[in-house]
Amino acid sequence: MSSRESGRKFAEDFLAEASEIIAKLDVASIERAAGLLASTRSAGGRLFILGVGGSAANASHAVNDFRKIAGIEAYAPTDNVSELTARTNDEGWSSIFDSWLRTSRLRANDSLLILSVGGGNVEQNVSPNLVAALKYAKSVGAKIIGIVGRNGGYTAKVADACVLIPTVNPAHITPHTEAFQAVVWHLLVSHPALKLQATKWESMASSGKHRAVFLDRDGVINRAFVRDGKPLPPPTLQELEVLPDVPEALHDLKSHGYQLLVVTNQPDVGRGKQSRAALDAMHQSLSASLPIDDILVCTHTDEDHCDCRKPLPGMLLEAARKHNVDLAASFMVGDRWRDIEAGYNAGCKTILVDYGYSERPPDRAPDLRVGSLREAADWIIRSTTKGSHPS
Repeated sequence: MSSRESGRKFAEDFLAEASEIIAKLDVASIERAAGLLASTRSAGGRLFILGVGGSAANASHAVNDFRKIAGIEAYAPTDNVSELTARTNDEGWSSIFDSWLRTSRLRANDSLLILSVGGGNVEQNVSPNLVAALKYAKSVGAKIIGIVGRNGGYTAKVADACVLIPTVNPAHITPHTEAFQAVVWHLLVSHPALKLQATKWESMASSGKHRAVFLDRDGVINRAFVRDGKPLPPPTLQELEVLPDVPEALHDLKSHGYQLLVVTNQPDVGRGKQSRAALDAMHQSLSASLPIDDILVCTHTDEDHCDCRKPLPGMLLEAARKHNVDLAASFMVGDRWRDIEAGYNAGCKTILVDYGYSERPPDRAPDLRVGSLREAADWIIRSTTKGSHPS
């Protein structure tokens, strides 16, 4: 076999190995990682990305993507060469990451993302700095996510979500692991649970997308029942009362080119306090009398750990895909902290209909506070001209 033929066979084999790795990646582990990262962001936590060698270079790239595309406050200690070398010189290699995390005041609502071939092994003196950092993270209750090769080492033992890059050829463990770290983190920042901003080339193709107003239901469209300072949904169709000026406000928004998409948490169905038939009857009534384009419902409770219950942006992201919506040109109108944070997490501008409920405020301040949907609609219309995107 000639050297040229030998080189071609190597390339074919290497790419065949890559295809085999893709087929063997554990999707469930990737989904767990996406959920943890979404929870970190919604809790106002930070993401610290740790890697050594080629994985350190990957960490720098990943920090950029998680910050810019997913809106997560992210850092990599290896980006600060001066501090890294000073700590190595003065304190030793094995403690550089955990001492950096201590100075950063790592908290329980933060997460670590470990990019590593071996995952850390103190006995074999492989990346002991990662092991020390992981032990410190566990001690403060921070979540741990790994994208690692081989058997995952210490990372796989302690991680809350660990994506193992399968070994299909022992001679190529390192190049495949470091290459697929990039594949997995690019998947994560593109995941609908995480992606907030379109990347450049994709955004250039967004001119055909629609703008929308996402609307919470109870307290925004219909009257909520307030008990002990907290809003509750109407239990029956007979008690469903559309608020004054809502039909006119919705017609005005519709005439200015906005799709009207209701996104509502209805956990009473999941708790058995309301039937699905009663809920559907209310939504059929609203759809028949108001210019609403779609109603998306989450019937889960917090204990279900779903992706759709606000403050997670799952319903907004699903509606955006279904109706070809430009989220950056759209608005979320709600009366609770969950609505505002869901809108923020989806990349929309947010408007709070503020009734002064006895519950915690949103972590992210809304773009506007109003007293009714009518006021919100007027502001949205003033913010845009017909046929154009908001500035």
